[in-house]
Order: sequence, then structure tokens, then C-alpha cells
Amino acid sequence: MRTVLLADDNWECRVSLARMIGRLGCRSLSAVDAAEALWLLERTLVDLAILDLEIPRGGGLSVLQKIRVHQPGLPVLMLTGSVTRESLLRAYAAGAYGFLPKPVSVAMLKQLIVEVLTTHMPALVRARPLITFRPGKKGIDYA
Repeated sequence: MRTVLLADDNWECRVSLARMIGRLGCRSLSAVDAAEALWLLERTLVDLAILDLEIPRGGGLSVLQKIRVHQPGLPVLMLTGSVTRESLLRAYAAGAYGFLPKPVSVAMLKQLIVEVLTTHMPALVRARPLITFRPGKKGIDYA
């Protein structure tokens, strides 16, 4: 089962997104701020992160920047209630896969989630190398 991290300080938004993600056959993890999102990312393999740009305790952009350092293959969708050209450029420059304005179009979000989950490797594959080289043995070990 694929796992999606939702980081948004708006309870209604988190609940409605979690329901939709559940209907897509995925598990969701919820965070109310940047610190909780980073805590969850350190302890859980996720296949997709959906971050509100303006979450408390650091903001979604700071979470995205840390994801790019520690989990560069993790796709990230950004949400915001106040879309500006500058916020779009900052999010894409930091490595966001997509950007959605609030209120979120359910059809567009569903399309993006399905696209991301079908085109990106699952977290378990990204986290574990398929081929390992072990000293003292001849050739390659297929893990």
C-alpha cells in the first residue's frame, strides 16, 4: 500500500484529502506543521508528500528543501490558499512536482496523485538499493 504524507494546518483540508487518498487505495499520514511533517518523514517511508506552503513552524517550502536533501526522489505537491507568481517560482525552483491552489480541485488533485504514484518508484524501492556490492565476494549480490 502506498503512503501519502499530508501537511496542512487546516483540519478540514487534511480530513477531506485523507478521505480522497483512502479512496485511491493509499494510506495517509497527517501533520499539522513543518516540524511534525519532518518528524514523520524521518520515521516513515512515504511515496508522496502533499505540503501546504504556509504551514506553521517553518513552512512547506522549508520541508520541501529538506526533502530534496535527504530524499531527493520523493515527489512533492504544494498547496496554498494564496497563489502568487513568486510562490509558484519558489516551489518549482525548490523541486516541487506540482502546485495546487486552495480550494483544491478534487479532480485535479486526484489526477496528480494518480500520475505521481504511477510514474515514481515506490518508497520501498527508493529506500533500498536493488544491487549491492559486497567486499570479499566475487561479482554482484542481488538483494
